[in-house]
Amino acid sequence: MIFIVSENYVLDKTLLDRNLLSQNLKPAMILAQKVNLTEVLGDKLVEKIYTEIQNGTLSGDYKHLVDEYLVDLVTYWSLYYSATNLLTKFSNRGLQQESSENSSSSDLSVYRTLKSEYKNLSEYFSQRCNKWVFKNRSKFPEYEICSSDGEQPAQPKNKLYGGLVI
Repeated sequence: MIFIVSENYVLDKTLLDRNLLSQNLKPAMILAQKVNLTEVLGDKLVEKIYTEIQNGTLSGDYKHLVDEYLVDLVTYWSLYYSATNLLTKFSNRGLQQESSENSSSSDLSVYRTLKSEYKNLSEYFSQRCNKWVFKNRSKFPEYEICSSDGEQPAQPKNKLYGGLVI
């Protein structure tokens, strides 16, 4: 998979611990790109950007889009998804909450507050990107407001939320 940002970039720009294992962050980065990036740009424009990155030919308006908008979008959605990934782990014994002798778990209300804050930041960067791409849609022929199957890949109002319910 082609990544818009590196793990080190996400770790440098967020409050995530620099010692975080790759297996804890990669799934969040993949979700951010497959769900949120595709939701804002649509499949065709995302594939065009991935191809340009893979070929080392990313330039012009596409590079500006990646550098000024997509990097933030992917970074903060990765932070949002990783918050849940880091809270618990699935194991042979079921869902487990990790603990350490040198630290203590945060209260669930702290988790909810942070998760809400990360979601708000992520949505801000998604909407910011969506507005810019829509305004500059003539520069991106792959950008579709409505695809041939009637779906609207760049519709920020169609949001999915799998929030914590207790």
